[in-house]
Amino acid sequence: MALVLFLGGRMVLDFMACTHDDQLLDIYTPTGPAVSDKELIAEKTTAAPAIDGVVEAAWDNLPKLVTRTVVPDPGDNVFRGYVGDAYTVTMRSMYDNENVYFLIEWDDPTNSLERNTWYFDPATKKWAQESGAPTYNAQGVKTRDAFYEDKLAILWNINNTVANWNSTTCYSSCHTGLGQANGYARHYTNSATERIDMWHWKLVRDGVWGIMDDQYQDNTQPNGRKSDPKVSGSYTDNKQTLTIASTGASVSVPKYFIPGRDFYYWITKAEIDAGTAKLITAVDENGVLTYDGGALDPTGNPDFQRAGAGVGPKGIPSIYTEKVTGNRGDVNGFGFYNGSGWVFEIKRKLNTGDTENVDVNFADLSDQYFGIGVFENAQIAHAIKANLLLKFKR
Repeated sequence: MALVLFLGGRMVLDFMACTHDDQLLDIYTPTGPAVSDKELIAEKTTAAPAIDGVVEAAWDNLPKLVTRTVVPDPGDNVFRGYVGDAYTVTMRSMYDNENVYFLIEWDDPTNSLERNTWYFDPATKKWAQESGAPTYNAQGVKTRDAFYEDKLAILWNINNTVANWNSTTCYSSCHTGLGQANGYARHYTNSATERIDMWHWKLVRDGVWGIMDDQYQDNTQPNGRKSDPKVSGSYTDNKQTLTIASTGASVSVPKYFIPGRDFYYWITKAEIDAGTAKLITAVDENGVLTYDGGALDPTGNPDFQRAGAGVGPKGIPSIYTEKVTGNRGDVNGFGFYNGSGWVFEIKRKLNTGDTENVDVNFADLSDQYFGIGVFENAQIAHAIKANLLLKFKR
């Protein structure tokens, strides 16, 4: 699952669409709640906001950055089905002596939770997962929407290591034309000394824990995306391969499920440890699953089958998850879907104290250029806005 930020071929891109002012203002003096389409002003506070997706009064009079993100067409059908989709993003920021905080709001028509949901196909008598990308017929007509999750990404320059970052931001590490084996497009930096900090929120995989996946990019080719070091936790595909005893065939099936539960989108490690989630130990030629304490027979049971545009109420989640600890969990982020879009709050230490050179350091309150990506029910296709600027009001 790669994050891809680019326009046309390799690093020879038409960056004229991503220009910025050469002259930066050293002093910002707002006259009320100012609005900018480029600069995000972080104001000093003594009252830290709660990171709960609720807009508190402390946010009301802060300057706003209001911009429009658009999904580009990088070629090779990489963003097929999403090109041209656009979303308005509003950002506000504050900081105190320890942390920086962000409030990010963006429009989104759907609360996308059905990530690669497991269902039973009565025609094949096998379990399968819905596609995380739209499905098309031979004529190129979309026949089924993607089954994925909403996501948000923010990219920062670590220790000013990335050449031309202030004029390119997230485009600086995007590479296209890499061929099918390499996913056509990937992110990696252009030298061993360059590092990019990447905060990546994934609704289904991270949402339950109130964190963003703290990642970074280096010059490993073709895929320079890495996760920060962790102590424990993270998410795992809820998938295993079992052998049908009567035929000897190997098939993919879910690893865990929760009997009797409807409309759930992830399984936690705590539910596994408590025995609430059951380990599936066998499958037969009809798709009947055996688990400790019983059997799940999906034949003739529409609850586990496709139902129109979706899946039945007892489709099984694609992941199980445990809260990550360590540097990978440094960024707190919590989102609330309000029916028409996301209200998302972020908290991170100005200086995480990392010794791995994988986090941006805000402690000196210097200007920081950044780029954002909004994913609406998409694996990699995202609406992009580059060359935004965070400025700390001292």
